[in-house]
Amino acid sequence: MQRMNQGQSEIIFLSAITCLFLILVHVLEMFFFGEGQLLNEISSITYQLSQFGIAMFAVIVGLYLFRKSGVKKKEKRLGSLEVSKVVLLFVLWSLVYLILTKIVLNVEIFTGWKDSFIHIALGNSFYHLSFISVVLQFLLFLPLLKIVQNKMGWPFLFSICGIVQFFFLSSSLTIGNEFFAQDGLLPKWIFFFVVGGILAHQWENIQSFLKKFNQLGFVLFIGFIGFEILYYLNFGFIYQNKWSLMITVPILVLSLLGIYHSVRKVVLLDIFLKAIGESTVGIYFVYPLTIFIYSCFLPDSVWEKEYFLLVFTLVLGTSVFISKTVRIFLINIDMMKYSVGKTKIMSQQQNLRIN
Repeated sequence: MQRMNQGQSEIIFLSAITCLFLILVHVLEMFFFGEGQLLNEISSITYQLSQFGIAMFAVIVGLYLFRKSGVKKKEKRLGSLEVSKVVLLFVLWSLVYLILTKIVLNVEIFTGWKDSFIHIALGNSFYHLSFISVVLQFLLFLPLLKIVQNKMGWPFLFSICGIVQFFFLSSSLTIGNEFFAQDGLLPKWIFFFVVGGILAHQWENIQSFLKKFNQLGFVLFIGFIGFEILYYLNFGFIYQNKWSLMITVPILVLSLLGIYHSVRKVVLLDIFLKAIGESTVGIYFVYPLTIFIYSCFLPDSVWEKEYFLLVFTLVLGTSVFISKTVRIFLINIDMMKYSVGKTKIMSQQQNLRIN
């Protein structure tokens, strides 16, 4: 248990940065695509740099699950409970977004039982749910991956999954094939989950290396941002090929892990990122709805670039507030259930003593 807790703060930090990336890119979309405005150089670079979110989330999920697998006694019980919660959240939010799409946007959502089931199962109810579908597919595949959790198995797994992902991202497979063009397929993201697994497997070695060369994280991070900006200025879009993320995302994750211990010393920043990172799952489900509601009710004058920071803050703050409120509500329900169950047990024990 102690080994797992050692990486918890880093996972929370990575989750917070990833959440900020995702919210940033979708708020930018509302400003520059939804309102028909063109991206200037600064907003375009920001938009492109914020597109690493989903791939980073896959790395974080892999890191979390493979580190958690070290807790042998509680793994099965906790795993089934967590999977059930994710499935329930996925189904409920799929229904919410489908109803919203039908009522507000007047889009036809039922095209036959088979097509509708595949549509929902692959997370096409709303743009962000495809990744939750990918995570659920990965959880089904996880027991097989755990078989090769050894020093020789990881390089083999890394190579095979890299080849599989590269093949599923190839235009020869996706062009003209609607099914394989969808993002809600595990083979399109499997490499990033395995990268997370390798980070978990080599966690102590990586942490020891980064602490010994504590400036390397800043060098990697600044170098990464600089390279992406120069590439954009010279060649245009950074995000032309999704397979390029197979190179850039591991570098970005390592650089963030490298700067974490310096960032956490800035107390207010650490508190801010911790508040976001601890509510990552809730924020991920809620933030598209928050953006949608604000896009419907905020006046058109607010969707000018001068108000971008205000809208971004509103979306982030509202999403965190809703997520934490729901979390507190669920915790209180669990505590009530625990109290009731404990009272019943004590009452039964008392009756046995009397008898």
